[in-house]
Amino acid sequence: MNQTYTTLRESSCTSCEVTNDLSNYWVPTLYFKDPLNGTFTKVPNGGLLVYYENRGNGDTSNGGAGLTAFPPGFRMLSGNAAKRAQIYPIGQGSQGELAERALIGSCLRYNTANSVGYNYYGFPTTDCEAGLNARLQMPTCWDGVNLWLPGSAHVSYLSGLDNGVCDDAHPVYLMHLFYEVTWDLSSFRSQWVPQGYPWPFVYSNSDPTGFGWHGDFYNGWDQTVLQNAINNCNDPNNPGQAGGLASACPYLTVVDGGTAGECTIKNVEVTQPQGINGPLATLPGCNPLQYGPCDATLYPFGTSPCPATGPACAGTTTTATSASQTTSSLPTGTATSGTYLGCYVDSGSARTLASYTTTNNAMTNPLCVQTCSNMGYMFAGTGEPVATDVQDRLLFFAGLTTSI
Repeated sequence: MNQTYTTLRESSCTSCEVTNDLSNYWVPTLYFKDPLNGTFTKVPNGGLLVYYENRGNGDTSNGGAGLTAFPPGFRMLSGNAAKRAQIYPIGQGSQGELAERALIGSCLRYNTANSVGYNYYGFPTTDCEAGLNARLQMPTCWDGVNLWLPGSAHVSYLSGLDNGVCDDAHPVYLMHLFYEVTWDLSSFRSQWVPQGYPWPFVYSNSDPTGFGWHGDFYNGWDQTVLQNAINNCNDPNNPGQAGGLASACPYLTVVDGGTAGECTIKNVEVTQPQGINGPLATLPGCNPLQYGPCDATLYPFGTSPCPATGPACAGTTTTATSASQTTSSLPTGTATSGTYLGCYVDSGSARTLASYTTTNNAMTNPLCVQTCSNMGYMFAGTGEPVATDVQDRLLFFAGLTTSI
């Protein structure tokens, strides 16, 4: 979609409840990939919530000179659509690690004895009965010059992500934007949880790992309006403003959700004849699933022919030679497809088959092979106490569809 600050400001309405905000916010769509037939179905959600927060040492509440409103034409992103693996240890504090930490979400559960919610980076490994709460935090520090640079190099994260100081190269403090969208996984539960299938959800940007979760912001604010709101609507003695109510700010016009929901895009060109809701044989556009761990190859919309898979990651093919064989006896429950290679012990603490792992109390050898085959892997193995497999070992299977 082509857009500029001018076209955003010319909008006749907005789906935001604050009608002054004509900005564009975007995140990828979550799809359910059917474990049996491989089709994709769009997952419903409760809408995207965007929070504007006064954060960082530059805010007056923290003794700073004040925050700066987004200038005309400003845009930025958080996350990387091509990313397929975690790189940095959480808490390391570099800008790269902060960018990863900015995407940590929450698997919402009902907190019973057998169902406790938890935070995640990438994707969870269990069902999230109360919803998959995907979140992201935008950079808050600006270089004060560039409205956009590739990779959002014109902005950076606060030293503490949602608080702290800006680095010297990005000294201008902005409003801190926090996105969250809760995906309703419940309607798909019967198609994967009772059977013990692994996590079956993917993002529309060819991402089955969750590490490619990202968000875009394209500013559509009148700079004066937003600056007045920043400067004058954070009064701790005003109960509404102290509680974060936009309606308590006299510079903003607020409508109810129903009214905001009546705003729709006009003159949309339909370029996906089969629609986007599903079930679909492939993800919309040209987005073949790519499991990493290297960055994915992103294909422009309309690429033809669209490849069925992305390029293989260099140097990630896994073979049995990195583990020592201990027995070749055929275990109970071996899959009928593929060739049994034997029982192996990992070398050191790292897993030999490390491209994808999942934990499932109902896991069996045939289910493991079927799952890995569906994902395009050449080798599959079960480890730890699983079914009749009672030793700490890996069972390798070869002869599947493609190499990693």
